[in-house]
Amino acid sequence: MASRRSPPQTQALSRETWLKAARKTLLLRGPSGVRVESLARVLGVTKGSFYWHFRDRSELLAGLLAEWEAEEELLVTALTATNRKDAIRAVFEEAGRRARTSERGDSPSDAAIFAWAMTDKTVARRVRKSEERRMQLLRELLGDGDLADFFYYAYQGFLLRRRRVPEASADFEKILATALRIVGMKP
Repeated sequence: MASRRSPPQTQALSRETWLKAARKTLLLRGPSGVRVESLARVLGVTKGSFYWHFRDRSELLAGLLAEWEAEEELLVTALTATNRKDAIRAVFEEAGRRARTSERGDSPSDAAIFAWAMTDKTVARRVRKSEERRMQLLRELLGDGDLADFFYYAYQGFLLRRRRVPEASADFEKILATALRIVGMKP
């Protein structure tokens, strides 16, 4: 089990710093690239620093998947909002923010998680379950299942294009404006 004592100053990287490096590595190299030794090298510290925050590599990988799964809470929260239109706008805007920041490792990457799910059956089952939940929540939020599915699949297409053409990230603002107009809101 990982020690919960404070690490020495020379090893004072936060858990979030390790997760950020792992997120970016997962996106760029897949799960096989997420190795303690290589992350430590990238961060300029010893492997010992890692063990202040994680028991082992498996715990780190489990953490990456769990934080991605937890993102569905955004939709759960939106469903309890008093003003549904503001909640819809907030969900769309947050999806765009996360899509942009995931390239830097600042938030979980849908593209990285989906690619991982294609190579690992256990991850695939969890991703499918979470994805089905997200789609159901989006249907409830929008009150229109067909429209929700259309937006979800369009977002997936955006993610795939952005991975191939990084500058396509800038297109999200146009996509957001169009989505808001479709649901009857001003961009």
